[in-house]
Amino acid sequence: MTSKDPKVNTYRSELIQAISLLEKLGIIDFNGHFSTRLSDGNILINIGASVRCNLTNADFVIVDKYGDISEGDPKPPAELPLHLAIYESRPDVDSIVHCHPRWSTLLSSSGHNYQVTMPQGALLGNVPLFDSPMSVNNSKIAAAVAKKLGNEKAALLKAHGSVVTGIDILEATVMAIYLELNAERQAQGQLLGKPYVFNDEEAASLSKGLYKRGLFEKCWNFYVSKFSL
Repeated sequence: MTSKDPKVNTYRSELIQAISLLEKLGIIDFNGHFSTRLSDGNILINIGASVRCNLTNADFVIVDKYGDISEGDPKPPAELPLHLAIYESRPDVDSIVHCHPRWSTLLSSSGHNYQVTMPQGALLGNVPLFDSPMSVNNSKIAAAVAKKLGNEKAALLKAHGSVVTGIDILEATVMAIYLELNAERQAQGQLLGKPYVFNDEEAASLSKGLYKRGLFEKCWNFYVSKFSL
């Protein structure tokens, strides 16, 4: 399927960088998927068979808002319904990444809710837990996950992974990084004792102060440079 969006090739390149970055950080593994909504309403997403640590332009497919693809196109990931359901319910979201990160998943599988334990972690706000480890591979469970996510930036899927949203690829990438860094600090802190959890006033102030495009770019550029992407 083709797209009328003149930036589709740019988005494809950005997704290659974003997925490669998250894979090197251990946030995406061999099954993660990242999508972005195009200006014509279609969705660009990495295919199910893509090797996440060695992506090329051929590893992406364009699907319409119903999940349909053109005959002969490679298949999208099995959890495409997750992306479709969130895009349908969230017009403010234009990029979604589903990951299987170590620390965030450990939190959800051990019965701990996400708590803000580092300044950047405040940007995620409330991170609800979807209380099921099942694959989000059909419209029924996808709608349930989208409902649990609500208007939040991210949600944890119990003993499964995370889903993170953003206004674009860069924001979704950085939010996925912040989520995992905070989860790691929270989990490691619990091993030592009781980690300090920012109160609501502190979290709100930090979220307001740190929600800046320049700071997102700083995070992105740091890891792109670190991994020579």
